[in-house]
Amino acid sequence: MKAAAISVSPLSGVLSVGGPARRGWAFAQRLLRNRSALIGLVLLAAVLALATAGRWLFPGDPWEMAGAPMLWPGQEADHPLGTDFMGRDLATGLVSGAGVSLLIGLVSTVLAALVGTAVGALGGYYRGWVDAALMRVTEVFQTVPKFVLAVVLVAIFKPSVGTVVLAIGAVSWPPTARLVRSEFLALREREFVLAARTLGMGDARLILTQILPNALPPVVALASLSVATAIQTEASLAFLGLGDPNVMSWGTIIGGGREQVIDAWYICGLPGAAIVLTVLGFNLLGEGLNDVLNPHLRER
Repeated sequence: MKAAAISVSPLSGVLSVGGPARRGWAFAQRLLRNRSALIGLVLLAAVLALATAGRWLFPGDPWEMAGAPMLWPGQEADHPLGTDFMGRDLATGLVSGAGVSLLIGLVSTVLAALVGTAVGALGGYYRGWVDAALMRVTEVFQTVPKFVLAVVLVAIFKPSVGTVVLAIGAVSWPPTARLVRSEFLALREREFVLAARTLGMGDARLILTQILPNALPPVVALASLSVATAIQTEASLAFLGLGDPNVMSWGTIIGGGREQVIDAWYICGLPGAAIVLTVLGFNLLGEGLNDVLNPHLRER
């Protein structure tokens, strides 16, 4: 009879029994027991359902004039959430905006996480002049207000989904770089790294297989919070008219309805509420991930 596989996490010192599937199930159980994470997951599941199933319920073109202008929610059955000042169906626009916001938020966050992880890993592992040079570049990006830099980048290039993703990713990576750098500085002299170096592992293999996996948990928690910031940034850019002109987003709806905010507040209120719930969901999930992945918080 084979003994169960036993592994010790160098970072947390927590003994875990079983394979990756069993450890993954244990992690999922801890996450679901966390109240913040559970509420966040419920909110994000609702947004995801809106972005996917909503396309079957409201399959029309969000730019099409579907009814009379400024119909209030519930005024006509064909337009349950009303119409904007041009007669475009708000339900269809909200469904389109959900997909756009999730796409831009997730892709830009992945881009920022990759860049930040690479910069932080190289600086924290090699230290010396490499670390000094990379941190000076990071400081340059941090001295300029993120939103102002994003506006400049989008304004220079033709506004599109790709441009917005690149702009948000370009201004969002410094916090991840600093976090990963601090983790690498703390981990590079640990016993398991020294043992792997003694066995002849090269720098690339040490970084990718020994240090990076143990530095990722706080990065995952930070990434979930970064998605919320990215969604807010995209909505702000679209509100200013710097979003993709061919894509209907929540910020586009708010920007189009700002002049009717007194007579038809729901035009701005509905997409605004969608943004608040989505951002809240990612923030709660990030707090829950931080509680679950941080061994010191788990011990409280």
